[in-house]
Amino acid sequence: MTPPVAFPASLKNKLIVSVQAMPGDPLDDTGALRRMAISVLRGGAGGLRANGPEHIAAFRRETSLPIIGIWKRFDENGPLITPDFPSARAVAEAGADIISVDCSAHRPAFLEPWADLLRSITTGLGKPVLADIATFHEALSAEKAGASAVATTMYGYTPETRGQRSVHWELLEQLVKELRIPVIVEGHVRTPEDVRRALDLGAFAVVVGAAITQPGWITTRFAEAMKR
Repeated sequence: MTPPVAFPASLKNKLIVSVQAMPGDPLDDTGALRRMAISVLRGGAGGLRANGPEHIAAFRRETSLPIIGIWKRFDENGPLITPDFPSARAVAEAGADIISVDCSAHRPAFLEPWADLLRSITTGLGKPVLADIATFHEALSAEKAGASAVATTMYGYTPETRGQRSVHWELLEQLVKELRIPVIVEGHVRTPEDVRRALDLGAFAVVVGAAITQPGWITTRFAEAMKR
């Protein structure tokens, strides 16, 4: 096992906002996302999650708070979160403090095994690795391999969890009880009450994305409610 790099203590009990946009979205623009990042920081975000060197570098110029960096690539398998070491290095050089990697069993077999990539990032870049997982056993494997923290990012997006669209509170409780590294809730967090519940159950921090930074998705929720 490679000893993990310490996860930033400054993120404990903080709201991390994922400032991203899907390809083709009107907000998929560095300037637009930079302004959104500034806005959420003014609103009290304790850190950011960002995709790609260009966006990370733009956010870094605006804040010294921690940035979780990824580089999301897309293929027929769907999104690949930081699939290789060159991606991780580019994210680090752009200013990310933490590198997030897909450490789920769904990671395509043609990619370098995530455990090898995790070790390369830890030893070669000296950055903490946030392991994006979907299940308890994936989290245990990530901790054993030297991840600095785990996040529930992949829950709902792997074959065995597909279709789940709410926080898996029982999984959170199990992770907090059994793991020694920080557990971060990410995915399907829709309300301030969800954030409070996650922290009360022992989450180290909470990442919120669409519920804050995707006005199209937010508007759809309101529009659908009016049809009921």
